[in-house]
Amino acid sequence: MAFLWLFIFLASFFCTNAELISSLPGQPQNVTFKQYSDYIVTDDRHGRALFYYFVEAHSKDALSLPLTLWLNGVSNMLYVDSPVGVGFSYSNTTSDYNNWNDTMTADENLKFLLKWFEKFPEYRNLDLYLAGDSYAGHFVPQLAAVVLEYNRKPNVNPIKLKGIALGNPLLDIVISVDSADYLWYHGAISAELRTMKKKLCNGTRFFLEYSQDKPSEDCKKMMAKMDEELGVDFDTGDMLLPRCVSGQQDLGSETTGIGDPCLADRIIEYINKPEVQKALHANTTGLPYLWDLCSGPIKYQMDNLAINIMPTLSAFLKKDHIPILLYSGDQDVKVPVTQTRKIANMLARHVKLTTLQENGPWYNGYQVGGWSQAFGKLRKGKNVTYLTFATVKGGAHMVPFTSPSQSLILFKSFINGSPPPTTSLN
Repeated sequence: MAFLWLFIFLASFFCTNAELISSLPGQPQNVTFKQYSDYIVTDDRHGRALFYYFVEAHSKDALSLPLTLWLNGVSNMLYVDSPVGVGFSYSNTTSDYNNWNDTMTADENLKFLLKWFEKFPEYRNLDLYLAGDSYAGHFVPQLAAVVLEYNRKPNVNPIKLKGIALGNPLLDIVISVDSADYLWYHGAISAELRTMKKKLCNGTRFFLEYSQDKPSEDCKKMMAKMDEELGVDFDTGDMLLPRCVSGQQDLGSETTGIGDPCLADRIIEYINKPEVQKALHANTTGLPYLWDLCSGPIKYQMDNLAINIMPTLSAFLKKDHIPILLYSGDQDVKVPVTQTRKIANMLARHVKLTTLQENGPWYNGYQVGGWSQAFGKLRKGKNVTYLTFATVKGGAHMVPFTSPSQSLILFKSFINGSPPPTTSLN
């Protein structure tokens, strides 16, 4: 299960010396921002605690900026390993790791957020944005829903939820994971395999069967054909990514749109160094496993994959007037750009939004960063954008991981309530 990232736009604050990171191994000594890390206990009885790493923004007046909780950044960033049993987050009650689900994750993340606000009350009344990638297509809307539910309680200080951003999100398993046409039009699979993926074992059936470890003979046959045609070195999260070869130099380049194939390995190696964990005030209980990406002892209720999030998003747009950004790295096979665009158009039609900005290129400096389209409606006498769909040229399944500069442009535009820039710097 993907870990949770909380990215926060904030200003200077006072923390205990135990939380302040004086330095990180390998990090330049003259950094101009402050860093903090610690655990937030979300359940005293069970001994559940979520680990976070917070980076303060370099800004003269960051308290005038919104707070962004990134599930799965820019400016101030608060990364949280969530749910428990992922990364450095843990529970002292072993049974907590069994049969965890989306509802429990949302409730736990709300507890975390409220307790974090208690620790840092100066940020309690800032505008809040929720964002994330991949399975955060579940985590973010579900957290947003419990935040709005919390706000409806009597005598509470409401959380100022202002918008959500979702990258390559799993929203509707019937639509989101269908990759047959995407792979076919990229020339990656044969007509025979395309037909198998459509008629014998489609993406939805494949994910549901394999998540329950009960693959049918049809899906086994399709998967064997996939392995044969795509090869062992093909990364379904990034069609452009080369294979990581031991000792090779960084091949990544945002100019070419190719990510660094060994970056994940280096991150895992770095975070598992004892001196790094000590500097981060992490793994203070001596966990019996290593920190890893999307891994841990937790056993998730995988039937939650089938939960349809589209009704929740529709309610945000129609009832709560919460703006949504859907962005998609166009080299992702897991949740292809074609499917997220289909969902965006379906949402716009369902909520009766009109097109405020026709599909066209947006720019990252001098280069085309991708293509975008904006939908909205007339409110209080002016057109308001409620739904933006944007592609990220060369982006992978985790866009901020492979395309940080483009991600920054998209997110800055979103929190400013404007479309991505449609002209280059020329």
